Amino acid sequence: MSQKYFDPEGLARVGHMELVARQVVEGFLTGRHRSPYHGFSVEYLDHRPYTPGDDPRAIDWKILARTDKYHVKLFEDETNLRAHILVDCSKSMAFKSGELSKLGYASYLAAALSYLMLHQNDAVGLVLFDSEVRQYLPPKARKTQFRRILDLLDHSYSNEDTDVGAVLHDVAERIPRRGLVIILSDLIDDEAKIANGLQHFRHNNHEVLVIHTLDDAELTFPYDRLTRFKDMEGVGRVTANPKSLRNRYLTRINQFVDTIKAACFERNVSYNLANTKEPYDHFLAAYLEKRSRLG
Repeated sequence: MSQKYFDPEGLARVGHMELVARQVVEGFLTGRHRSPYHGFSVEYLDHRPYTPGDDPRAIDWKILARTDKYHVKLFEDETNLRAHILVDCSKSMAFKSGELSKLGYASYLAAALSYLMLHQNDAVGLVLFDSEVRQYLPPKARKTQFRRILDLLDHSYSNEDTDVGAVLHDVAERIPRRGLVIILSDLIDDEAKIANGLQHFRHNNHEVLVIHTLDDAELTFPYDRLTRFKDMEGVGRVTANPKSLRNRYLTRINQFVDTIKAACFERNVSYNLANTKEPYDHFLAAYLEKRSRLG
């Protein structure tokens, strides 16, 4: 198994936490998320061994009497989650001012989220994209899925421009059942097209989580000497005094972030800004803790 994005210390920080769907999802195994399929009565479908934390009311006492082992009933009204994690691998994601590029940061987050959900018996899939979908791994809840996700993340790279809006529409058409969609991207693209892509997911009743991944230098513009700037997704280059650009740049980047945030808010999409300066596990732990409080 690839070890590049396997971080035991980071996973230990979030491994005990939960990522529970906030809206009804359609799954195929029993789990902890609400299902739209209730019928006229709630019947149990199967059993599994009891684990600490399970509701004692779900214990099957007949099996206990026969086998002297605790099992819990698996009910039809709870289901596991199908999650798709979308990771932007376009050229702009290669930028870094610190130890990790935006792509590296997003990959660690994708690995940690996959680990977390797979341990919840949820099904997780991975999409790598730039101007189009480059890799599509359908969601599965198998133990081997984590290895496959790590392997794809290990071989991701940034060498093409991006077309986030087109990719969101493409992926929305590929997902047959409503579930959770997690987007890890700097979203440096046409804001209106991105908003339309997000709307496509919401129209299909998916819950959407956007983790807007930006480098600290992109957010703070710390340059103070004559600097040569290069377009990460183009051929443009300019040498300039950063002092003459700082105010205009900061105004523009703040407007860009606010526009993306507003597009998410208007569509009931969860928006979270991730600064690569903050350790990814700290960011994720804080987000999951906040999400659990909000319910």
